[in-house]
Amino acid sequence: MLILYILAALLAVCLAVFAVTFILLKLNMRPGKAPELADAGVAKRTRWAPYAETVSALILELRTLPWEDVYIQSFDGLRLHAKQLRGMGKDSVVLVHGYRSSGENDFAGIAQYYISRGFGVLLIDQRAHGESEGREISFGTREREDVRRWAEYAQGELGGRLWLHGVSMGAATVLMAAGEGFPCRVDGIVADSSFTSPRDVLAYQMTKQYHLPQFPFVPIGTLAGMLIAGRDFALGSVVRASAAAKEPLLFVCGLEDRSLPGGSTEKLREARGGRDPILCVPGAKHALCWLRDPEAYARALDEFIPEA
Repeated sequence: MLILYILAALLAVCLAVFAVTFILLKLNMRPGKAPELADAGVAKRTRWAPYAETVSALILELRTLPWEDVYIQSFDGLRLHAKQLRGMGKDSVVLVHGYRSSGENDFAGIAQYYISRGFGVLLIDQRAHGESEGREISFGTREREDVRRWAEYAQGELGGRLWLHGVSMGAATVLMAAGEGFPCRVDGIVADSSFTSPRDVLAYQMTKQYHLPQFPFVPIGTLAGMLIAGRDFALGSVVRASAAAKEPLLFVCGLEDRSLPGGSTEKLREARGGRDPILCVPGAKHALCWLRDPEAYARALDEFIPEA
């Protein structure tokens, strides 16, 4: 009888842990509005605070350009939105933002770099962000299919050589897409501040944000993630995808990034035998490498992207 009581107690604990983890995951996968960084006052209350005036001015500058609104349909029937700016036809780039952010926020300054060099630019809204439909953020597991479709769209519509540039979750999304291969030619990928897998982010946030022990919350949380976002939440590996990618890669990371487990970018590069260039920006926090040192970032892009 005692054994039955013990088993019942363990089951109750497991169910409680599952319920707590499921709720936390649902909250973190829920869409959230990106901060309006065009307002410097708002920017000063975010992680962009050290660069508030700069990022605000850059976003306002982007908004003066003749963007076109364009749409495609996702593999699961969502209407996805992007802003398109035509270039000189020699090169085009798809810019993929991060978690609960926007293309304007994550590519303020970077977009101007590409535009000044005559690139056609596709500034996408990831699913469940901006004007794109979607009820859940799946940390790249579903988004990777969207990026594959956007790449095909950009090649057909903007022409020239095609480059992909992702920041944070956007970088992981692009790398996971590359691991499966693209339906069109992609000439190179820039991965800025990528995590190594959705599960690794879960494990890190469980301890850092919620102060919960990894066991039993991470194993049970992985199961909850699979129920919400599908089996790739547990099996999806950005490390494995990076190793399988056929395209040249440029890795970027901030040396003061505390939003990801330490060494995340180095692990991705090591999976490819260390053959790809890497830019490590001293003093840069998560996904703020351009704003910290735009000159070094621009030099790295110049070296990575040869003249057409």
